[in-house]
Amino acid sequence: MGNTLSAGHLRSCDEGNRPVAVDQHEVAYLGSTTEAPGVATFMFSRPEGYAFDPGQFLSLTLETREGTQTKHFTICSAPGDPGLAITTRLTGSAFKDALLALVSGSQVAITGPRGAMTLRLGEKKVAFLVGGIGVTPARCIVRDAVQRGGGPTFLVFYGNLDQDSIPFKAEFDAYERDHPEISVVDILAEPKAGWTGETGFITAEIVRRHTDPLDGWHWVVAGPPAMVGAMQTVLDQLNVPKERVSLELFAGYE
Repeated sequence: MGNTLSAGHLRSCDEGNRPVAVDQHEVAYLGSTTEAPGVATFMFSRPEGYAFDPGQFLSLTLETREGTQTKHFTICSAPGDPGLAITTRLTGSAFKDALLALVSGSQVAITGPRGAMTLRLGEKKVAFLVGGIGVTPARCIVRDAVQRGGGPTFLVFYGNLDQDSIPFKAEFDAYERDHPEISVVDILAEPKAGWTGETGFITAEIVRRHTDPLDGWHWVVAGPPAMVGAMQTVLDQLNVPKERVSLELFAGYE
């Protein structure tokens, strides 16, 4: 949530780059699903004719115990899905509690979409460095490519706490199993017994074990500011040129 990103081979569609639709819509809350402990996806109806690019975000306005509040969320559903979905960490804030209190059919206001992270035509290889809730742009972009039946080669380095704390784990496992152009590297900070994959945090060494970082990849980093800063350091250690990096910072998860 809270999107800012650098220009690169992924378009940074801020208001200075092209006209951006910010029309307000009333949508109906449809329900939620739990993705991991403390992480949930919330589904809303999709207004007729509502179009967005994979990676864009919307702004959601709710009445909370602290008054009217508006927050920004990446749209984690794909453009080909019938509804709109956002995935967020449940922090106990007034806004998140108001989100949890919604009942099916509740009408809420959204604006957007804005701030696309759309792949430019011709991009061949895209790698993500993401952790936890920062996976939402990757999920939308990869899901869209799968639904359309084609896209770049994707490599997702995905950091989480343990095996039970991986949002969209089953979905990404299915993508990797059924689509040879999609690979996911799970890195767990505190894995439970039996884990044979990568451990600790995403590092330059881990990246090098799985790919040549300079072999045509465009690198996308998404997450809270601390996570993004750490991944910038990793990319610097890998000597990745800045023009081959796009950043997206999620506010509110310090």
